[in-house]
Amino acid sequence: MRAQKKNFNTLFITVLIMTWTISLCCKSQNKKEQAAVEDSPLEQVVPEGWISLFDGKTLAGWEIVRYGGEGEPYVKNGSLVLPRAVNGLMTGVCWVGDSLPNSDYIIYYEAKRVEGYDIFAGLSFPCGDSYASLIIGGWGGIVNGLSCINGYDASENETTQHFSVRDNEWLPIELYVTTERIRAVLKNDVLFDVSTKGKNIHLRGGLLDTGFTLWTYLTTGEIKNLRIKKLKNQDEKTVLNKSPNSK
Repeated sequence: MRAQKKNFNTLFITVLIMTWTISLCCKSQNKKEQAAVEDSPLEQVVPEGWISLFDGKTLAGWEIVRYGGEGEPYVKNGSLVLPRAVNGLMTGVCWVGDSLPNSDYIIYYEAKRVEGYDIFAGLSFPCGDSYASLIIGGWGGIVNGLSCINGYDASENETTQHFSVRDNEWLPIELYVTTERIRAVLKNDVLFDVSTKGKNIHLRGGLLDTGFTLWTYLTTGEIKNLRIKKLKNQDEKTVLNKSPNSK
């Protein structure tokens, strides 16, 4: 009887150990599979006729902007991460790759705010002989528009839109720049569409870099599917140079 009990206890302990071992193996395998998914860079979408500005793996073509106290941009899971500044206000990268157009182009990217409460997808860009900035989620997270027009920034000119966006939500952003207009589209809705004729279009202050610059302000943001398309067809330019509200 004692022998049977002893054998039963031995069998019970053996089964318990085997079950525990299998459980650990399964958990380990699940973690490996999850890590593999997280570490796999997402393929960047590049439709025909577009030029990719980010490969989803490296910062090739981009140079870190030294604002002073900035964060250190890096690539994670196919996204360009612009972390919140360490001791300063801004973190950014500037395009230093092949020459890009300064007018008659469309630039597209998807962005999300990960942490913080302000600009997470700022884009400074050329428009002819000048430069401007697309502002998303500025002034505490509620101001969207174009900086600057005739000395007025995105918080106080004709492009100003007040609304907030949710954290960790990818937002598709399209910016159209022609010789006569600048148009921004957010989530397939026109954010603003403004004529540049006879207006002074310029950057705000002396802090922002010229060229194509992506930046954040007191915020961590992520960018993916960044691409640009040169408008070569005159019909495309004609359509874009016409306000969508005009008949």
